[in-house]
Amino acid sequence: MRTIAFATAAAAAALVTAAPASAATTINLVPIAGTLTGAFGNANPARSGTDLYNFTVPTSGALQGFVGSLGLKITLTNLDFTSVTLDGISFDKISSGIFELQTIAQSIGAGSHTLSIGYKNAQLFSSYGGVISFTPIAAGVPEPATWGLMILGFGAVAGAMRYKRRGQAKVRFA
Repeated sequence: MRTIAFATAAAAAALVTAAPASAATTINLVPIAGTLTGAFGNANPARSGTDLYNFTVPTSGALQGFVGSLGLKITLTNLDFTSVTLDGISFDKISSGIFELQTIAQSIGAGSHTLSIGYKNAQLFSSYGGVISFTPIAAGVPEPATWGLMILGFGAVAGAMRYKRRGQAKVRFA
């Protein structure tokens, strides 16, 4: 009787302390050659579900990303994507079946963003993975008025350097 009570209490504790299926994972973006890049994935997904990933970018820019899964039903590695979205915008499906691949190229603003990956039919050894890469927008080109003022300023400095005052006393050393 004690064994059954202990097993029931242990099972209840495991259910209470288990993380919810929709808990978001943070993608750490690492600077690489002027971009911010991060990897994500799930090496042991449930039979079906939705995984959420959060990441933050400091400025507006362009985001490219992909997510993929390679699997065969006979090797128990198959997984089917039901939806892959970034802030509600769907990824483009490149291929499905044995090799599933979805990509996105999107302009995004500064702040926090959410990547959502829905899947079904995940088998025993299923997994998926992907990469996102963020490129900040470069500083803009100055407006024509700014260029005009800058050129005028250079001209004024050059004119001041060339200007000679007449009637200035000359010093001679013998």
